[in-house]
Amino acid sequence: MPEVERGRPGLPGRFCRYLPGPGGLGNRCRRSLKAGGRRVGRAVRGPGAERDGLLLQVKGAAAVMVAWWVSSWLLPPAVTAFATVTSLLALQATVYRSLWDSAQYLGAMAVGTAMAAAFGSTAGVHAWSVGVLAFITLVAARLQPLGGQGAQVPVVALFAFAGGGGEIDYIGHLVAAAAIGVCCGLAAHFAVAPSPHTDTAHTAIRAMTRRAHSLLQAMAESAEQMAADEKKSKDWARHCEELASQAARARAVVEEAQENTKLNPRRPWSSAPESLQRCHVLISMFERIGTHLRSIARALDYAISRDQPHPAAKDFVTAYAELLHCTAATLECLDPAGGPEQADRLRACVDSGMHRYHDLAATAQRGHLDAPGQWPVYGTALTEAVRILEEMKADLQPQPLTARDDGRR
Repeated sequence: MPEVERGRPGLPGRFCRYLPGPGGLGNRCRRSLKAGGRRVGRAVRGPGAERDGLLLQVKGAAAVMVAWWVSSWLLPPAVTAFATVTSLLALQATVYRSLWDSAQYLGAMAVGTAMAAAFGSTAGVHAWSVGVLAFITLVAARLQPLGGQGAQVPVVALFAFAGGGGEIDYIGHLVAAAAIGVCCGLAAHFAVAPSPHTDTAHTAIRAMTRRAHSLLQAMAESAEQMAADEKKSKDWARHCEELASQAARARAVVEEAQENTKLNPRRPWSSAPESLQRCHVLISMFERIGTHLRSIARALDYAISRDQPHPAAKDFVTAYAELLHCTAATLECLDPAGGPEQADRLRACVDSGMHRYHDLAATAQRGHLDAPGQWPVYGTALTEAVRILEEMKADLQPQPLTARDDGRR
């Protein structure tokens, strides 16, 4: 018998989720609408990923409308749709990518239409000629200069060959439609170019900081209680893996923000490139910190879950919790747009953490935790914590970034 959801007798649970109510389709739609409203609100308030996405959609709709109007006025109806599709292909997230993709697309179209014209004027349209043309264009699609637009070679060639019979007039109209679409897409981008900003990159860095901070705090609380929890240990490992994935996504965000400053008619302010380069430095740091956190999680889990711990282990682990709290507080100073006061606070937190580290090292020596049988556990935890502090100490800059790097113009 299929499982019946409580409160809805006679209906299998898999059908009930589509009905209005808690957990149903209606509730999910309401949540989606609220999330969409929040994204629109963030887009209105200031620059960022939400505003860029909304503007791109508006520009795409405008480019399609203008491309259809111009192509329907100048060209036969058979190629009007091609202009609208091409306008969307030319409209990418940044001006630089739009220009580069458009150039590659026009190159792919030139190769595809040339092959279609050659086959149309010699072999004619037959089943075997379509197959041969498809094979040759698929090979040509692998040409290195065409990049990701190489897949358009067989598409354009088959469209011109099978749809227009390889006739020169049809191919000429097809090329004209593509040119109109590319021009409309690029014109929409240049008319309202995406604003160069650092908001999205800074948000990604802060999200990584919060995750690493929360993980250190959770480890410190477990160390204070000297209580092992298998579920918490699994959560630590999962959060370390998520931190690595988050760093990869953040790097992609920063690279897109850097790309947005290239060939953009809206020039960025002078300190934006430095701010984005600092984001790269912080991402690399968090990648290394994630490795240190994995080692701390394994060592700490082993230290607090031993059946017969070393007599001095409790005092060491309790004091180690304070070192983790101090390290977590230091992470809060790694704001990507921090000013001189933030740098001074970072230096003070690092110095405090180093002082605790030296005290703990002395405690381990007095309690004989530096013996060969104990040091692989306690020494690893202590060494990895101080490495995190050293990572942040290396981030101290003699001339910190100014407050202009808040990502807003």
